[in-house]
Amino acid sequence: MRPSGAELPVARGRLWLERFRGGYLGQGPASVWQVSVRDGHRGPVITLPQRSALVAGTQAGLLLEVPQATPAGPDFGLALWTPGGPLRALPHAPLWGYGVDVTPRLVAYGTGCQDRDTTADPTYYATCPVLRVFDVATGRLLSFRKPPGTAGWMPPGLFTAQAIAPQDRMIAAYAATRPLGQGQGRLFVIRLTGATSRPVAVPSSAARLDPRTAWSAGGSWLFYQGPGQRLWAYQVSSRKPAHRAHRAACTR
Repeated sequence: MRPSGAELPVARGRLWLERFRGGYLGQGPASVWQVSVRDGHRGPVITLPQRSALVAGTQAGLLLEVPQATPAGPDFGLALWTPGGPLRALPHAPLWGYGVDVTPRLVAYGTGCQDRDTTADPTYYATCPVLRVFDVATGRLLSFRKPPGTAGWMPPGLFTAQAIAPQDRMIAAYAATRPLGQGQGRLFVIRLTGATSRPVAVPSSAARLDPRTAWSAGGSWLFYQGPGQRLWAYQVSSRKPAHRAHRAACTR
């Protein structure tokens, strides 16, 4: 018997596990199940749609990586799915590689993105003119244009940085600075609850290629890579940074 959507709660102390038939994506259907961290109790096994993979559990079902056609050719996008139901693409059909962060309620991603090569080494990064934050529970979609003077938002990819603050109150995201080709970005904070505001630049936050961010447990401090390859903290209420003497763990 297939589980219904009501049997897919997002609960603390439970993990989603996944197994690919054949060992990796594309070699047969993938199966997922939840496991209790406390006692190891295993929930029912769910077979995912063909060629899809689990990204996260949300309040509106499972967030999946699914095949998606694009003008540049086949790629993988993001969609919500409840066992027994159809796939539901997220607004503006985001691609997997341009994800920013996901929580049980919110999915953040860039749209209209363009890959750019760097001049110093054989790596690339993406710039996105619009940052989207989609509430899977209510269907509300917030859209934020790139900050003035920047070349676009720089999506780090899902699960590489903690961008969304606890209680889903704010999001921290980097935007590319000019000249392009250097992979340089500057960090901005955006309020997501109440009256949303325009992006606020974080002082001393210039960084190159995939810098990491993390929030304090209460969401009052944002930790990021500051000058001198050291860990800095930004207090949201005062909009002031505090220098930390330790070398940043978020450097590449």
